[in-house]
Amino acid sequence: MIIDDRMVLIGSANVNDRSLLGSRDSEIGLVIEDKEFVNSSMSGKSWNAGKFSLSLRLSLWSEHLGLPYDETFQIRDPVVDATYKDIWMATAKTNTMIYQDVFSCVPSDLIHSRAAFRQSTTYWKEKLGHTTTDLGIAPEKLEAYENGNLKETDPLERLQSLRGHLVSFPLDFMCNEDLRPFFNESEFYAAQVFH
Repeated sequence: MIIDDRMVLIGSANVNDRSLLGSRDSEIGLVIEDKEFVNSSMSGKSWNAGKFSLSLRLSLWSEHLGLPYDETFQIRDPVVDATYKDIWMATAKTNTMIYQDVFSCVPSDLIHSRAAFRQSTTYWKEKLGHTTTDLGIAPEKLEAYENGNLKETDPLERLQSLRGHLVSFPLDFMCNEDLRPFFNESEFYAAQVFH
């Protein structure tokens, strides 16, 4: 965790009882509080950032965003819209669309109901002989319409457009469904007992 580009918490503990009870797994945690500062910016204002904390964040973010290190000036201020919306979120959205085009990933923001999920699964099963739940096997050619004409492209070409590692979390997957268990499912009764 990097806090305000001034302090870093690095550790192996996980938020579960194995890590936090102290009687099962061995864990380690390290807090690094910068004492040497460099000029930077935060939320569009001048900011004295810790030298180590800032360099660690820039290094990690450049890797996640697929930015060459000499372009980290674009992400120096982590809070402004030019960084968060225009670079971070845009990269995640573009990468997500590329993976969706190539692998028809599930879960996906394009699938809002059980019916849409069944339709997608059936389509890929008929088209490819398998479904996207079969570990994301890509078709041999991607089909798209460009100016009214069918255009086929190589999936590997599309994957070469990826930048970094970011993708968007599918928050709209099954958004039109009530996903609470039905009365004939055992989860329904567990929820009633422990509610």
